[in-house]
Amino acid sequence: MSSFEYLRSIGIGYYYPGDSFLHRMDARSKVIFFFLLILGLTLTSSPAGLGMGLVVGLIGFGLARVSLKPCLRTLLGISPFMIFLFVLQLFIFRPQTSVDVIWQWKFLHVYAGAFRSALVMVVRFVSLVVLLSLMTSVVSTLEMNHGIALLLQPLVAIGIHTDMLVMVIQVMLRFLPLLALRMEQIAKSQASRGAQWDSGSGGILKRARLTIPLLIPLFLSILEQSERTADAMLCRCYGVSAKRSHYYEHCLSLTDVLFILVGAGLTILITYLQRLGY
Repeated sequence: MSSFEYLRSIGIGYYYPGDSFLHRMDARSKVIFFFLLILGLTLTSSPAGLGMGLVVGLIGFGLARVSLKPCLRTLLGISPFMIFLFVLQLFIFRPQTSVDVIWQWKFLHVYAGAFRSALVMVVRFVSLVVLLSLMTSVVSTLEMNHGIALLLQPLVAIGIHTDMLVMVIQVMLRFLPLLALRMEQIAKSQASRGAQWDSGSGGILKRARLTIPLLIPLFLSILEQSERTADAMLCRCYGVSAKRSHYYEHCLSLTDVLFILVGAGLTILITYLQRLGY
C-alpha cells in the first residue's frame, strides 16, 4: 500500500504551528526573506552559493523546530526525476570553448565540465525544495495571503487590484495536499476494483498507462472542488466589499527589518560567490 501514499510524499504545502523565532516574524518579512533566497538560488550557478542556500534551509528547520522528514520524503519521491535531470544534463551540456570529449558513444558526447553542470542543477533543485518546504512550514496560507496583499498594496493606488492574484496563490498552496489526498482515494478505489497498482511487470510504459484512469477522475474532481469553492466564496460575500478587513493587524518591528536585511545579505553573498569563482 506504500505506492498509494501520495500525501506522505509531498512535504510542501504543510504549515506546522509553533512559537519559534521564524513563526513569530511578520508575514511580510518572511515572504521577502524567502523570496530573496529563492531568487538568489535561481540566478546563481556557484556550487558554494547553492550549498550555502541548502545549509541556510537546513538551519532554518532547526530554528523553527520543524521535522525535516516530510521534506526528505519529498526529495525521495522525486529522486527518479532528479536522476533523469542529472543524466540529461550530462549529454546536453555544451561548452562555450572547444574542450576534449571525455566520453563518446555514437551521437552521444560528454564534455569536461558536464558533471559539474549536472551537479549544480541537482543541488539547485534540492535547495529550492528545502527552502519551499521550510517556507510553507512556518508561513501559513493565511499569513502568506496577508503578507503578499500588504506588500502589493502600493499597486492599488495606481488602479491595479491584487486581491484576486493573492487569492489564486493562497488557493494553489492550500489545494496541493488536497490533490494528493484525492489521488490516494482514487487509486485505492481503482485497486479495490482490480487495478494492479503494485504490479511491477510492464515497466514504465505500463505504469504510464495506469495513470490515465487516475488523471481523468482527478481532473473531474478538481473541477467539482473548484465549483464548490467558488460557491462557498460567493455565499460568504467574497469580493462584495472593495476593501477587506483583517482580524490581526500586522506591523513591522526592528527584528523584522533586521530579518529582511539578513535575507538580502545572504542573497548577495550567494550570488557574489559566482564572481569569485567558487
